Amino acid sequence: MNNLQADQNIKFLLCLILCYSRCAAFSPYSGAPSCRSKSQKTVFFRLSCTSHDYLKEPKPTSGERKAEIKIVDWAGSKGLLPIQSYSNCLEIEAFEGWLRKPFPKSKSIGHNAERESFPLHDEASTGGNKAYAENKASRALDPNIHLAPIYIDSHIICVNKPSGVLSVPGPRRNPSVATLVHEYFGNEEDEIDCMVVHRLDMDTSGLILYARNKEALATLHDAFRAKSQMGEEEESVYKKYEALVCGHLTTHEGEIDLPLGRDKLHPPFMKVIVNPDDDNVESETFGRKDEGIKLRKHKGYMKMMSKAPKDSLTIFRVLSLEYLDGLPTTRLELVPVTGRTHQLRVACAAIGHPILGDTIYGIHGDGCLNGGLNEDQMSLYPDRASESLQKDLYKLVEERKQNKRQDEYNGDLYLHAKQLNIHHPLTSAPISFHADAPF
Repeated sequence: MNNLQADQNIKFLLCLILCYSRCAAFSPYSGAPSCRSKSQKTVFFRLSCTSHDYLKEPKPTSGERKAEIKIVDWAGSKGLLPIQSYSNCLEIEAFEGWLRKPFPKSKSIGHNAERESFPLHDEASTGGNKAYAENKASRALDPNIHLAPIYIDSHIICVNKPSGVLSVPGPRRNPSVATLVHEYFGNEEDEIDCMVVHRLDMDTSGLILYARNKEALATLHDAFRAKSQMGEEEESVYKKYEALVCGHLTTHEGEIDLPLGRDKLHPPFMKVIVNPDDDNVESETFGRKDEGIKLRKHKGYMKMMSKAPKDSLTIFRVLSLEYLDGLPTTRLELVPVTGRTHQLRVACAAIGHPILGDTIYGIHGDGCLNGGLNEDQMSLYPDRASESLQKDLYKLVEERKQNKRQDEYNGDLYLHAKQLNIHHPLTSAPISFHADAPF
């Protein structure tokens, strides 16, 4: 056997080992919990640790598996990639070879670039949160400010989306990160909609993945769709978020286990629905009774609003107890085991610690306060942030957005998708993307 054949055999064996062990080596925990029926769901918030040593790493439970990404020489052909961890934004020199056209000359790349100023949207302002959001969604985007690639190859591109920018154009075809990715990097089908793998809320910053051909799109769709189901034996997608929430949590880590459904009085937002029989809206249209909102009654919308609540599970860990201009806040690490709409935002609001800057589920928000839980249910959380504290933090966040100081985060929502682990759609190699929170 010559050296070339030996090399090929070694590469083939490495491929087999990778495919066989990718779940055990890549999954960050031993498996998703099994789904429980609603009749069994009597506890919303389970604490798995009561330690107050917030700088100490929690001890792994028996049988727990941790993600381990190793940099190795890839044993393949056609320019296949090594197994690596990719962090933070690429310099323009690193990706200019992939560009369809050069970026326009501008100031800087990333979250610290200059932001547009929008009027404060307090309760007395005309149009309120909705008008403010529509104004943001329609603004023109600059690739130097709003397009920050983390990684790119012929099949996928991962970018770090800033807060206040749409992930996808939506039905109104507004400017979005997907629009910029398509314009400057393109895809085989040359269509924006054929790139969309998943989404982040407009006000959530962080990692988002786009496909660059239909094969990659189909593979990734299957992986992300499986993520939204509870009880999957294999985790093919792993996400980790960082958030700053109102008040100080008095526990180190735990789980937030809630049934979520559409809020029929505040559509299309979400809420906690403990008993679906108590959530019936007798009106033929779903909308706020006090405003008499009439909504389109097309079949797709009615079907979405009529869906039964689904289980959701979020794992949290306290990273630090902090103060923002003297006001108590908690930095949380959030891992969504399931993938429900607005899951993390509702979960934090439902335990009395809404995410800073949340104009839907926070104080003065357009959705239900406390994620839809009543005062009796909220009494389970004696350390929840007081209404006065939430109002003070709301005012502070609004002021920061107007001041635009370079040494302060002036984004819309203090929620950031900081880690995304996937298996490459072509090679099945595990890849981990990371982006530091801007706040």
